[in-house]
Amino acid sequence: MNSADPLHSLLVAAVRHQEANEVEAARDLYVQILDQNPHHEQALHLAGLLCLQNGELDGARALLEAAVEVNPGKPAYQNHLGVVALREGELQKAIELFRRAIAMERDYAEAYFNLGIALRGIDDLEAAVAAVADAHRYDPGNDRILLWAGVLAHERGDDQGAAELLLKAIDLNPTNVEVLQQLGSVFVSLGAPDEAERCFRAALDASPDNAGIRGRLGSLLTQVGRVEEAKAAFERALANSPDDPALLGGLALTLLETGDIDQARGFAERSVSIDDSSVDGHYAMARVSRMLGKTDAARVSTARVRELAPENARYLEGLDV
Repeated sequence: MNSADPLHSLLVAAVRHQEANEVEAARDLYVQILDQNPHHEQALHLAGLLCLQNGELDGARALLEAAVEVNPGKPAYQNHLGVVALREGELQKAIELFRRAIAMERDYAEAYFNLGIALRGIDDLEAAVAAVADAHRYDPGNDRILLWAGVLAHERGDDQGAAELLLKAIDLNPTNVEVLQQLGSVFVSLGAPDEAERCFRAALDASPDNAGIRGRLGSLLTQVGRVEEAKAAFERALANSPDDPALLGGLALTLLETGDIDQARGFAERSVSIDDSSVDGHYAMARVSRMLGKTDAARVSTARVRELAPENARYLEGLDV
């Protein structure tokens, strides 16, 4: 910031409110600045970021485009316009903007990272991996970049490589809940349930009300035969998120392991009624129908599981009817 700017004190105050998540106070100050100087570059950029942070994408785009008109050579403005396009689902436009930012600043780690996320969105995993690797090269201490490098490795079937990347992220930030959750899922894929459980429990220590992680723990406990613990995990997760179809489907599967077919059917039906894409819900419905001798219904549910998870061995194993 330029202390010679007559609006400097207003800008400093706006940034402080923005950093404290005092959105309305920050917004009012940016309006004051732009009323006095509609071409104030920093205010346009920062107000655009404020809109972006609050999901006001039209406002963010207008402000950032105005900042570009003032200073077309600033790579951050192109990068943040790319984020707007990314959130709007305009992936090719986002890719173009991120590449434009990188052309302006060859070591711009954030733009490489965002490019990788956009390329993943169009299923170009090889290019996404390369972009995220460049982001890591220019910002090696960023655990979020390593997280997504691990996600991409996992999605490409390299679970060992994914685990190595995620362990490096944990070294940088031992309480990163997203990394712990992802690492736990990778350990499940590697057939290492003890390590997976440690990751999920460490994540819950940092975020005890996270229903999704507690559900993952419940699924793991079900798979290793600790069904009462699994049932308790799902019930606690559902207390925080009672209409989550994945949790409802997971509890249905756990109840099947206890022999409680009626309750399992109820939770499975509720799961798929909320979300017809709930794999656990349809998987539970297939198993319930097979147990009850309802072959046609079992076939219908099995076909839906195959459609939703065509390569998931856990879901497809034993579902032939």
